[in-house]
Amino acid sequence: MERPLINITIPTFNRGFCINKAIEAALDQTYDHFTVTVIDDGSTDGTWERVRQYFDEPHFCYIGLEENAGTAQAKNVSIMFSRYDAITFHDSDDIPDPHKILLQARAMSQKGHMADSILNWQQLGIEPESRVDVDVVVGAHKMIKLDGSVHFINKRISLVDDFFPNLQFPSKTEGDWILINSGLFRKKVFEELGGYLNSVEEDREIRNRLIATGALFFYLETPLLTKIEMDVSLTVSGDTGYNADRRKRDRRKVWDRVALFREIRDTAQLKERLVEKVDLTGVRFKKVSNPSLLTFNENIPHVEGSEAALKKSLLRYV
Repeated sequence: MERPLINITIPTFNRGFCINKAIEAALDQTYDHFTVTVIDDGSTDGTWERVRQYFDEPHFCYIGLEENAGTAQAKNVSIMFSRYDAITFHDSDDIPDPHKILLQARAMSQKGHMADSILNWQQLGIEPESRVDVDVVVGAHKMIKLDGSVHFINKRISLVDDFFPNLQFPSKTEGDWILINSGLFRKKVFEELGGYLNSVEEDREIRNRLIATGALFFYLETPLLTKIEMDVSLTVSGDTGYNADRRKRDRRKVWDRVALFREIRDTAQLKERLVEKVDLTGVRFKKVSNPSLLTFNENIPHVEGSEAALKKSLLRYV
């Protein structure tokens, strides 16, 4: 069976109080062909001092950014510079099941999937009866909300909430959808579609882009992690919470793209229109551990200058 090299990326900003637990949970995964990359997005709370104990770990890499660039850009840094066949993202306040990566890797490695002719695969540019590979592996999760309530999120239909909101009832909680950020993504999806939109709704947007362009999702009913909502969580914070003006603006941009999906029916044209070139020209590395685990993934669409700017700052650590 295929054994993809998996990168577990933990983007973090001022989460020194919980970052060590996130790193330990990643390093303790039962899957053994992986690296862990922490992208410290300009933290000012001493995160670097808390994580330096892991710098000698052969499968661990720390990248500290000079300034806060946002979660989407932190993810894009890892997409562009990490070594991987597939990549997943763990929030610093998530608690993944120890078998999460093993389950996802085995699901992604399964062969023999077929585009059955009883379904309308041609609308996605996929030939009926052809063999298809898994592009994204997602699963159920448990959420512990700020009010102490516990929610089990396992509605796979929620993957299409922005396309068909009428299919979402009854909903236990706002945001009752499968976590896409903790999914396992085959590298190919970023080579074809670029990176994350620089937005606080970046996970929602990449999910929709993948669905609209025919990515094959594999859903695991097993809860893959526990998500703990905190008063500093982006979905709760006054600046970025569900009802914040910034999130409302970014959400509208996501919905505008959904309208584009309905307008452009040709999958090849849609992919071309939706490519999100990674723009890291304004990002600089401040501290890097284990730079041998890094490489520039030139096949991922990116803005000219992203490679040169970051390679220049990376030279200080090689």
